[in-house]
Amino acid sequence: MDITKVLIYVYVLFFVWAGLNHFLNPQFYDAIVPSFIPYPRFVHQFTGILEILIPLLFLTKYRKEAAIMMIILLIIIYGANLYVWINNLPYGGNYWNNQQHFLRFIIQLFFIGIAYIIYLYE
Repeated sequence: MDITKVLIYVYVLFFVWAGLNHFLNPQFYDAIVPSFIPYPRFVHQFTGILEILIPLLFLTKYRKEAAIMMIILLIIIYGANLYVWINNLPYGGNYWNNQQHFLRFIIQLFFIGIAYIIYLYE
């Protein structure tokens, strides 16, 4: 098995777990949905569903389309993290400093990069 295939499986497992966490720990996500977005619980649970379904498509013939959708989703959901950073809101019950927020941004870019590698995979 080649390394990219292993990477796909790890990525899928990580995001399925992250998506399920929207339902297991909803208060965490309620707190980071920007206040101007109506129905925050619905919005983050819908996001959780997308975080489960889109990566599962990596295991099908629709891998390239799923990778594009995942990149778009990751860019959109980073908006919540940026909102927390700009407004100095608690993240997971703790206030983060600029270095921690910047690291979170780098991690998001990493996840986007992995989705792009998966997109390129034949």
